[in-house]
Amino acid sequence: MEGAPLPRGCVSIATAVDTKMGECCDLAGVAVDFRPPVPTRGTDWMATVTLCDRSRALPETSLTIRIFRPNMELLPEIKSDSDLILIRRVKMVKYNGRLLAMSTFDTSWIISYAPTHPKGMPLIASYPSSLKIKADEMAYFQGLRVWWKSRREPYVSKGAAPGVNSLSQLSGSSGQRRKPGLIRDMQIGSFYDLAGVVVKTFPGNGNYTVYLTDYTKNPMLHCYESGGSRRIGAGGDDDDFDYTGRGRGFGNQDWPGPWGQYTLQVTLWDNHAVAANRLFYVGAHVSLQNVRAKRNGDGKLEGTLNGDRQFPDKVLVSRINNMDDPRVKQIAIRCKQYTRRFESDKLRFEEEMRAKMEAKLAEPRREELERKERKVGVNVNIRALKTNQPITPMSEIAEPRDLDGPFANRIYKICCKVIDYLPQQLEDFAVPPVPQTEHSEWTWRFALLVEGEDGATLRVIVEGHDAVYLLGRPAADLRADRRELSALREKLFILWGNLEEVKDQQLRIKTPGKNETSQSDSLAEPRRGKKRRRRRNTKQKQVAHKEFKYDELGRRSNAERDADEDESQDESEGSAIHQLSGKMFEACLKEYGILSVDGQWKRLHRLCGTVIL
Repeated sequence: MEGAPLPRGCVSIATAVDTKMGECCDLAGVAVDFRPPVPTRGTDWMATVTLCDRSRALPETSLTIRIFRPNMELLPEIKSDSDLILIRRVKMVKYNGRLLAMSTFDTSWIISYAPTHPKGMPLIASYPSSLKIKADEMAYFQGLRVWWKSRREPYVSKGAAPGVNSLSQLSGSSGQRRKPGLIRDMQIGSFYDLAGVVVKTFPGNGNYTVYLTDYTKNPMLHCYESGGSRRIGAGGDDDDFDYTGRGRGFGNQDWPGPWGQYTLQVTLWDNHAVAANRLFYVGAHVSLQNVRAKRNGDGKLEGTLNGDRQFPDKVLVSRINNMDDPRVKQIAIRCKQYTRRFESDKLRFEEEMRAKMEAKLAEPRREELERKERKVGVNVNIRALKTNQPITPMSEIAEPRDLDGPFANRIYKICCKVIDYLPQQLEDFAVPPVPQTEHSEWTWRFALLVEGEDGATLRVIVEGHDAVYLLGRPAADLRADRRELSALREKLFILWGNLEEVKDQQLRIKTPGKNETSQSDSLAEPRRGKKRRRRRNTKQKQVAHKEFKYDELGRRSNAERDADEDESQDESEGSAIHQLSGKMFEACLKEYGILSVDGQWKRLHRLCGTVIL
């Protein structure tokens, strides 16, 4: 339906945009959006109207008009997204890359408000007030209103914001039915009549903010953490008051409560703000009508109450002075329930925190006690660099559960004792230089089989600079320099006690009459703590010392241990091995990996950061 032609002197929005840049023109269309008046940086006030007509009917093609006047009362008032406006003498300009229409000193307008009832007549307002609507303008408005009725829904579905702007906030005639309710019932976009207790107030510039509670919980509200700081985010269903503080703190140290998601922030404007500033105080029971629920910048629920431009004197806030009011009585009942629940949860939380704090304080004392108990039997003549690092059990190193790859580049601190070593002869602990390589000098290179406090064993390599640091002396030809060999033996006696003498005795028992130097350079198997079964009237077996095979952790395979079990059980009392005198000591251990010839990674351990004093 085309309807009546444009009023005399008016042009379509498309024509104005295409041909009237920098010129003044007259426009007529539907005010699909309106922003309330705001003060400019100067002395004027500004209102913003978004205009559509048949030539520009989509949100992205609409035209924005900015109207300036020295007083807010002189600006046009748009009540709904179906109001029609004819505005004369606006100038087409480009501002910050946007195409706008700006009012001039002699801009005038006529507004035709949408009827509130289907059979009602539209109301007319004009500026100046002496301006009267003409017949051709009335005829155009009638046709435009019919056209817009068919176009409004598609326009809204394409992204226009007639329901998002302040139209519904400024007028009670927005079509939204407000309903009495509690804070826990509030949903975004609805209007509510609320009653509650004032928790806090904050007068602003042209507005008044009140924090209201009726002691019902809404999960969309800000969460105020018990203990003095305000936080965003709920503590959970079992943590109504956010004792655990599972949100980001805002540092509001003087929040009086209630804690948790029980308080609604409502911003009042216009006459409502003036009345609230006069009537409200902390602890007062108040009533707020037509509060719109909305999201704030953090996505949380809050309320807003704007003035009614159609009835500017209307005030929808009041103080409830009658303590027999049913709303006041219900609030008092919920307050008692909240207080009991809060005190119970607070006591439980304090007990939990006290237990955690006691455990936390007891942990260093327990560790210190364990450290002192361990040091009673620890060799004080051997020191590890990482004194404050906790001890890692040997079994966790030997068989780690959290190993993601073939090895981990880690440094452990262990408490262990030496139970075997390689090579068998101390003279072989230093290897000669290799010509035309980086090993141009004598180098320490030997291995230790160490046993942890938990009985687990591990092969540890000692070489290079770590060995020099451990022994406190450089490597040398030990077969040629007997003095160096004697000094090494004295150092190692501090490390492992009588281990060398015990190994010599074992070799003499198992290989009588043979040269000890002919024995295999293999780590002896540590005793497993099993009871020896004695066989009476049996001859002591002379078992030749055979080569033991070990895995990468320095332990013999299960098959070989089982095969050799009878041999160890047949040893007589005369061949009993002396008890090792070496003490436990603390040491640092470095884990690393090497690539074998078959392309497989092997996990190895090297002694480091440990010195014999």
